[in-house]
Amino acid sequence: MKPLPISKTLLLSLAFIEGGAVMCLELCSAKMLSPFFGTSIYVWAAVLGITLTALMSGYYLGGYISAKYQHAKTIFWLMLAGGTLLTLTPIISSFLLPITIHLNLLLGSILSLLGFMFIPLFLFGSLSPLIINYLTHQAKDSGKSSGTVYAISTLGGIITTFLVGFYTLPEYGITSTLYAYGILVMAVATYSFIHNRTFKTPVAIVIILAALSANFHDRFHGVNTLYTSDGILGQIKVIERPHFDEKTQQTKVYRELLVNNISQTIMDINRPDESYWDYVDILMNNINAYKKGNQTLLLGLGGGTLFRQLQKQELEVEVVEIDARIETLAKDFFYIDPSTEVVIDDARHYLNTNHKKYDIIIYDLYHSETPPVHLMTQEAFTEIKSILNPNGLLIINFYGYITGDKGKGARSIYKTLAHCGYDTHLIATPGEESYRNLLFINSPTPLPAATANSACIQKSSLALTDAYLLSDDRLLLEHIYLEAALEWRKNYNEFNTIPLLN
Repeated sequence: MKPLPISKTLLLSLAFIEGGAVMCLELCSAKMLSPFFGTSIYVWAAVLGITLTALMSGYYLGGYISAKYQHAKTIFWLMLAGGTLLTLTPIISSFLLPITIHLNLLLGSILSLLGFMFIPLFLFGSLSPLIINYLTHQAKDSGKSSGTVYAISTLGGIITTFLVGFYTLPEYGITSTLYAYGILVMAVATYSFIHNRTFKTPVAIVIILAALSANFHDRFHGVNTLYTSDGILGQIKVIERPHFDEKTQQTKVYRELLVNNISQTIMDINRPDESYWDYVDILMNNINAYKKGNQTLLLGLGGGTLFRQLQKQELEVEVVEIDARIETLAKDFFYIDPSTEVVIDDARHYLNTNHKKYDIIIYDLYHSETPPVHLMTQEAFTEIKSILNPNGLLIINFYGYITGDKGKGARSIYKTLAHCGYDTHLIATPGEESYRNLLFINSPTPLPAATANSACIQKSSLALTDAYLLSDDRLLLEHIYLEAALEWRKNYNEFNTIPLLN
């Protein structure tokens, strides 16, 4: 029987902390990428792929080491090295991401993750086989030991996922979260060295260097940053900087709400009731027949520019926003009345559980460059028809692409709306496809003829033969709009991310 040089409680504690470290780093890495590369399926696929590759490699290394060496301090050193790299991750990423942003999204994401996420996950992955080896006295114990270690490790991951996702990220940010968890991992490793009487000078040096790696700086410079927050729904910033106003031909200072470095609201701080975006004015012109008392449901608050316009028209506006931080920022920085009631909920869930009737329902929903694909299906559009009054309107704000492969997503939405019995006017804001918006103005009953100057795109000009009918069963929109989303992200990187780094 093999002796047990480390207590079972300590070994399982190491497994618990290791499982939490894996999930902490995975969540934080995805959020570190989002201001540079967005939140598309490509980014999440890269994060998950590199995570699994690192863990797989670590498991193999741990199995190899456990067959060759029986030293307890091997586990402690791997734990200490992983914790040290956790504390260094914000520093490493701050050097890598401004370089890799100039690459295409897929290559840039993968190389970034290889640079700051792969090695610590590789080290953490190697711990489980070593811990299992130390817990296994006889061959018949191997199954029980493996199950116990992986269960404890997974439990650590579950608890850390909820803790990091819903508390430490929004409350303290990515850098502080990684640094704190790295210090925790190093503290446990240090205790293990001391408890096992193997604490040496090199251990102390590593601990001191890692503890001195605190890097609480802002990667983005050159603007007046009023607020910044990292959370499970992404990075949110409120900044002030000058923009050229095409309407007045003047350069003014604007206040902006950015989600993952995509501008969601741009407000003239001296004229907050006026919209910087063309789509808001066009939308309001198309609902001018609706006046005081008409029931309106606005899905997506942002900085509240559209919300204020709807209020000015004396509509009865109900607003739903998924991110509670947005409500706070709209009231603190964008002059939304503090008494305004905002429902914090997912828009589709709210539509499914609320049976009130509306005259107007507006989709103004973007999570950075990602539109809400679960609200663009036959089932969702049918649900909306059931709560729209007979002459009601459903209005959808979407990307400006309508032609070619990049426009297949918008064409599929158009085809799906027609399939659900909507009469649709498709209106484009001024400018090239890559910079404009599309507004889908829809009603269950025939709409009045579009005016000549409304930039209404005629159905006869749309190639719908390659468009899809979108459904809950097959969320195809997530794939067919991807090229447009990546182009949108690229344009905003050039407009926002890269200039703010300089």
